[in-house]
Amino acid sequence: MKAIIQRVLSASVTVDKEVVSSIGQGLLVLAAVAPSDTPKDVEAIANKILKLKVWDDEGGGRWKRSVLDLDHQVLLVSQFTLLATTKKGNKPDFHGACPPAVAKEIYASLLLKTRELYVEEKKLSPEAGSTKVQDGVFGAMMEVSLVNDGPVTFEISSPVKQVETPLPKGGGGGNTQGEKRTKAASSNGESQVKPTEVVIDGGELDEGKRMSYPGTQYPSSPL
Repeated sequence: MKAIIQRVLSASVTVDKEVVSSIGQGLLVLAAVAPSDTPKDVEAIANKILKLKVWDDEGGGRWKRSVLDLDHQVLLVSQFTLLATTKKGNKPDFHGACPPAVAKEIYASLLLKTRELYVEEKKLSPEAGSTKVQDGVFGAMMEVSLVNDGPVTFEISSPVKQVETPLPKGGGGGNTQGEKRTKAASSNGESQVKPTEVVIDGGELDEGKRMSYPGTQYPSSPL
């Protein structure tokens, strides 16, 4: 599952010239469902939406407050095109996206889980969940309006296991580098992120000196 989170002052969805949902200050979230998504992916994304700290606190501390902390709203919109690939030619390829019938069910579970978590965390009535977390119309042609706040935009993906695959050493033009590239793979719905390790031989660094940096996370299905 992949999502784009935008901090907004307001946002709304219009279908057939009728406003079907509208929020004030909060988050507009565009979400795409992958074929391999599980309930664990749904819960991970729902938690991240509600707990991601994208606002400053009263004292000016940066990135200290979440949508839950400030009692703001969420507008969730299905957006399967996030899983498109454009590697070949200029026409988007959507084979990485989930079939509509299955995607609709998983998206509905994401909406429900986000509402449930909001209500649980803030100890609200179940009815309040529908006001705090709104959505568009799945599969419809929507007009999405928003007033971006910042702008502040984040891309998130449900966690996937990182598998290190060694690459052959290559040379030319100076230093020879041996790398281990991180590949994304899922394993029985469980997730783990490990750092990617790069070994640099020669050059200004001592031979064999190692540097580590966080591995890149990819969505549950290849793009």
